[in-house]
Amino acid sequence: MQLPPITMEDPAADRPLARSIYSPKARAGYAAYRLFHGEEPATLSLKDQVAVTITERIVERRLQPGQRIPEQSIADEFGISKAPVSEALMLLEYTGLVASAARKSAYVTPVSATEFQELIEYRAALMGVVFPRFVERHTTTDRKVLHDYLDHMQELAPDDAHGFEFVEVADRSLLYVATQAGNRPIARAMSPLSLRLLRYYVIGIRTAKQRKQVLGWWTEAIRICEARDVNRFMALAAQSRGAVVAEVLAALRATA
Repeated sequence: MQLPPITMEDPAADRPLARSIYSPKARAGYAAYRLFHGEEPATLSLKDQVAVTITERIVERRLQPGQRIPEQSIADEFGISKAPVSEALMLLEYTGLVASAARKSAYVTPVSATEFQELIEYRAALMGVVFPRFVERHTTTDRKVLHDYLDHMQELAPDDAHGFEFVEVADRSLLYVATQAGNRPIARAMSPLSLRLLRYYVIGIRTAKQRKQVLGWWTEAIRICEARDVNRFMALAAQSRGAVVAEVLAALRATA
């Protein structure tokens, strides 16, 4: 299956995407802190730098689903031996972004409706724990951060050139909720899962109309959260999740 490319206005390294879930506008790469469970190391090893680079190329489909990953070419690009590249690919295999076949080079895992639905089911199960805790326990500081996210998403929503950034910021706001909910293992599980789901969200949320709908959900979600109404929050989460799933599945069918 050949998916349409994501429209980018700048090279990945120059885009204002954040390493920190606490600041929607912080300048850094979006992949590093997700790969390392929300806690990007102060310095990245050579292997980790390669892993971050390959991750961004996979999520942005500069490496297409099913495409072989040329280890020697990447080693040559970095001016290094193949060993750190192989180690990086092993890390990405653990995250589910990369797979390998016996005696053959690693390749980007395919995308499919089945995988997407399984990932959504997994994330929904995690959020079934996270959301009620956050709604009940959140602080005024948490509210401020969520409003900052919403404000930034409103800035990005009208412009198709910022479509990827909008999706990343929206997804990152969920990681913030998970981190602040008080269950560290779930928060750690959410980070690499987020990278896999970004591959799907960017094809299901591509238009200004769709982004406006997401903004509406987040506006209502914050209002309900501030009222600490767990039942209504969970109902809205289920409704919005179902709508996004329908959009992504439709996009996958259209590109099959």
